[in-house]
Formats: sequence, structure tokens, C-alpha cells
Amino acid sequence: SSPPCLTSPPPLLPCATEHICSTPKIFSKPQKTSWLNHGNQLDKPRPFAIIGRMMNATYAPDLTPVLPRKYRPAFMMLVLCFALWGLVNAMAEVLVKAFESIFPQLSQMGTVMTVTSHYGAYALLAIPAAMFIKAQGYRRGVLLGLGVFMIGVLGYVPAAIWHSYDLCLISIFVYASGLSVLETACNPYVLAMGPAETAVRRLNFAQQFNPVGNLVGLVIARYVIFENMEQAQVGVQLSSEQQTQNLVWLVTPYVVLAAIVALLWISFRRVDIPAIEAPGITAKHSAVQSILRLLRVPRYVCGVIAQFFYVGLQTMIWVYVLHYAAYALHYTDAEAMYAYIAAVILFILFRFISTALMRFCNPCHMMALFATLGIAFCAGAMWLPGMAGLACVVCISGCMSLMFPTIYGVALRDLGEDSKVGSAGLVMAILGGAALPPVFAYYLGHETLAPLVNTLYTGQEAALRGCYVIPAVCLAIVLLYSLLFGKMASRHPN
Repeated sequence: SSPPCLTSPPPLLPCATEHICSTPKIFSKPQKTSWLNHGNQLDKPRPFAIIGRMMNATYAPDLTPVLPRKYRPAFMMLVLCFALWGLVNAMAEVLVKAFESIFPQLSQMGTVMTVTSHYGAYALLAIPAAMFIKAQGYRRGVLLGLGVFMIGVLGYVPAAIWHSYDLCLISIFVYASGLSVLETACNPYVLAMGPAETAVRRLNFAQQFNPVGNLVGLVIARYVIFENMEQAQVGVQLSSEQQTQNLVWLVTPYVVLAAIVALLWISFRRVDIPAIEAPGITAKHSAVQSILRLLRVPRYVCGVIAQFFYVGLQTMIWVYVLHYAAYALHYTDAEAMYAYIAAVILFILFRFISTALMRFCNPCHMMALFATLGIAFCAGAMWLPGMAGLACVVCISGCMSLMFPTIYGVALRDLGEDSKVGSAGLVMAILGGAALPPVFAYYLGHETLAPLVNTLYTGQEAALRGCYVIPAVCLAIVLLYSLLFGKMASRHPN
């Protein structure tokens, strides 16, 4: 049979373990023409060419291009969307502490409602978002998500004027709803921007900028919000002026972010993007029919479960690294923050390394290796003393680096028109970030798992160390998924 033409419409979804294209080199090697002399195209902005070189030349110079030229402008803006929700999600975890300083009269349960509002929006809006994207397409889904996010963020302004915590919660729910729509659209959009053989690498490349956004969010929280807030003392009520000052410093970064997102919305609205649709659709299918079909695909159902436990794992590791540094090494909150930042930096570094290695290695096999190492580091966090234990906690973050996009790509592969609804289920799995940390907190507070390490440690330190068996269980579930469906993917024809 004749080799496939690279300019023909690619399949929507990836085969996660196929890395060597059988296309002859004359078809698979990227052209070295510049933007200036490529066909009839005129002078294009150089950043798009840079993205293309990073994707094609760095990762697959001799294989099918990871990102065709026609998708580069849209892909560059989608990368910014990945960084956007990474930034906001990182700040969501520290908002609990910020609201304790703004509204000291609130109980612990009251302040934790910020996390409930944030992740609850993901769970409630994922399916409606998928139905909208299924009917209107990826591009309109991205525009809707960005627009809803802007509206929600600007809701902080009246909340600051009226000193209303309830308005803050509403604002969080609205902009998190926009992020839910955005993430539901962006992940399968990236998968569809090119050949199926390179879809997982393409998604991993885009996902690299999500932890970059996490890191920027932490820096903003540490040096903009907390650095300028008036810290509330126990039993002392803040004055109206102090409360206003704290709210202003909380709101300012979000208002600036809204302005940046507005520019991104305008750019995405105006740029010329080739239409992308799932192949083989001849009639409209209802969301209910899609859900019923998806429930009959074990690889997808297990992927949602694995993603649920992965997101819970990530949240637990990043939230409780501060507690680990405080209990095991007696660090202050400011000192412990550096361990948190180190964990995110290692996550970013390993994401870049693992994406590059996917040219040579099966992503599922890499995920199995990383999950195994992560379980070993959990054991180190439980039993190794002092700095060695903290280093193990930080290293778990590196092991998590490729899991979310790899599970996503494997679970959605070959779903055709059901991929948009399927994407919503995987986004809903982010609810694990709200469901599993309370389990960790419960066992920590009741010291139920302390007997696992009480021969070496005592008190709160023993209780915290014993709780790292919970992340180990999450990693074991990811390991099982990679072993079960990695082989199935490798047997699937191209």
C-alpha cells in the first residue's frame, strides 16, 4: 500500500506506544523551509517558527513532524492556556491561608470552602462543557472557557469593595468553571493537531507549561500576596483598613491576569486556524449515547479512575510538603515554601526530560517505571530521617511529571466522536484533588497510621510519615493502569 500523505487529515487520537513511523524518510522528514518561503504563506511571526523547531527538530527530526506548520499559531496560544490553569490551580491551594488572614473570624471548614468551590466547579461543568464542545467545536470551547474565566476573576473586585467572603467563593466557582471548559477543550484539541503517532508527545510538550504556570503562581503567592498582607493575630480582629489592604493585594494579581486573558481571547478569536473535527462522524450523536459507549471501554473507565487517584496524589504531595518540612526538620512556613518550589521545579525538569525520551521509549513503560520509583520514594519519606526524607518527598514530584498527559492520551485513544465527552470525564477526575487530601488529613489528625513508623518517630511526625502510604497506594493504581493497558496499546495497529 502507498505510504500515508502527511498533509491528509490525521486521526484524532493517539496510539500512546507507537513511536516509529513506518512512512519512508522522504515523507517523514520535516521540510527545512522557513516561514518566509513556505508555499504561498507570507512573513509569519517568528515565535511560531520557534515553537515548530522545538517540536519538530528537537524531539523528532527524523520522524513524522510532531506539529504541522498550519497549527503552530493556535498551538502557541493553547500552550499559554495550559500555563494559565496551572498558575490558577497552584494559587487555589494557597488561597486557604490567604483567606485566613483576610477573614480571621472564619473556621477552618469555612476557609477550606475555597478548595471545594474550585474543584467542585470542575466536577459540575465538565459534562456540560463537553456537550458544548461536541456541538460547537474545540475553538469555540476555548473562547468560552477564557471568557467565563475573565468574568469570574473580575468578580473579586466587588468582593473586595464589600468585604464579602461569599462573593469571593462565587468568583472562585465561576472562574474555575471557565478553567473546566478550557481544559476540556484544550487537551483533545492538542491531540488533534497533527498525526496520531506523535499525539502523546504533542500533549506532553504542551503539558510541560502547566507546571511552569504552577511555579509562577507560587512565586506570585509568596512575593506579591503574602509579602504585602497584614497577618492576623490569634484573637485579634483586623481593622476595616487592614482588611481592605489584604483584599487589594489578593485581587490585584487576578485583575492583571484578567487583562492578559482578554488579549489572549482576542488573539485566539482573530487568528486563522484550520478546522479540526473528529474523523468519521456522519451523524450527530447525543452525549448520553457517547457516555454509554465510553462505559463499555475498560481502557477509558480505568483511565478516569487512574486520573482521579493521580490528581489526588499530586495535591497531597504538594500540599503536605510544607507540613513534612515543618514536622521533620522544624522549618518555618517561609523556609518550607522553598521545598515546595523545589518540588515544582523538579516536576518541570522531569516533564521536559520524559517528553524528550518518548521519542525512544514507550510512554506507558516510562510511566510504570516512574510509578515504581515513586512508591520507593514514599517508603523513603516514611522511614528515612530528616533531610533524606524531605528529599524523597520532593523526588515524588519528579516521578509524577508525565502521568497526567500520558493517562489522558492512552484513555482517549481511538474514541473518535466520543473523545469530546470522554475528555470531560477525565477533567472531572480532577475532583480527586478535593476528595483525597481530606482522607490524608483525617488519618493525620487521628494518627491512625502512626504505628507504621512509631518505632523510629513519635507524635505528629510519626502520624505524618505514616500517611505517605496513601500516596503509595495512588501510585500503585497508576502503575497497574500502565501495565494493563500499555501492552494493549502496543498491540494496536497504526
